[in-house]
Amino acid sequence: MLTKINISITVLIIFHLVGIGGVVFGNAQEFLQLTPFNLLLTALIIAINDSKNRFSWVFLITYILGFTIEVIGVNTGVPFGEYTYGSALGLKWMETPLIIGLNWLILLYGTNAIASKFGQSIVTKALFSAALMVVLDYLIEPIAIIYDFWSWEIGVPPFSNYAAWFIVAFGISIIWQLNKLKLNTRIAMAVYGVEFLFFGILNLIQL
Repeated sequence: MLTKINISITVLIIFHLVGIGGVVFGNAQEFLQLTPFNLLLTALIIAINDSKNRFSWVFLITYILGFTIEVIGVNTGVPFGEYTYGSALGLKWMETPLIIGLNWLILLYGTNAIASKFGQSIVTKALFSAALMVVLDYLIEPIAIIYDFWSWEIGVPPFSNYAAWFIVAFGISIIWQLNKLKLNTRIAMAVYGVEFLFFGILNLIQL
């Protein structure tokens, strides 16, 4: 049965499959330049399927905090380590792509919705969400470096990057869990799942 959520998940899957095909068989750089569009499309799909929280202040604060921590990181090397953004993520302000805050929002939506189904306490759920974020970042990093999303001064992401991702994600996830948002778990699992498979497959291809 074609429902709104089924159509949305199908669009997500098709778009990411096309992306994998484009990277493998076409011009990888051109396809990955569409990453900002992919993030906007994913955010739109979340909004369409989550009308209860569409204008939640938690979403706004997540974008602001995600973008701000990236601005600080790029310009000071704290807390992630020394890195710079390339051109693949589009328009920048203070050396930081404007879209990166949306990336934090999308990923935290996915991880917090999934985490809400596991564990009992707010802290446990936030820890699980942060752990899921680090797993995904571990898959994203090699591809991001190859295709000019960002680059590290030492060539590879330092341990501080993963530690900071965990701490920042945990802190923001506490906010999400305290507010007990009724997130769309099916969409969240689809968002996290396609991102995991997309970057996982690209990593396997690079081996």
